[in-house]
Amino acid sequence: GSGTMEKGTFTLKDIYKQIEAMNKMGPVRKIFEMLPFGLGLKVDNDVMEMTQEKMKKFRVIMDSMTEEELLNPKIIDSSRIRRIAIGSGTSPQEVKELLNYYKTMKNLMKKMKKNKLPI
Repeated sequence: GSGTMEKGTFTLKDIYKQIEAMNKMGPVRKIFEMLPFGLGLKVDNDVMEMTQEKMKKFRVIMDSMTEEELLNPKIIDSSRIRRIAIGSGTSPQEVKELLNYYKTMKNLMKKMKKNKLPI
C-alpha cells in the first residue's frame, strides 16, 4: 500500500473524527438514540458508556499513534500498545479499550453498509 486508503476502509482516523463530532453533540447514548438503526441494535454496553472523559482520553491516545497505526490499527501489537500508552500518559489497558471500541464501531459500520440491520 502506497499510503492510499482504499475507499470504505474504517480506520482510527474515522474514530477520531467521530469523537470530535461527539464532543460537539454530547454523550454517545444520546447519539445512538437519535440514529434510526439504534433501535434493534444491541450495542455493546462499553460503547454506550463512552463518556466525554473517555473520548478525550481516546483522542490523546490517538495523538500518540503514528499515521500508519491510525490508518491500519491491525499492526498495533503489545509493544506498540506499550509505547502508545507511555507516549499518551495512559495505561495499556486504556489503549486496548480504544482498540476494542474501534473494532465494535468497525463492525457496526460494516453492518450498516450491508444494511443487514434489524429494523
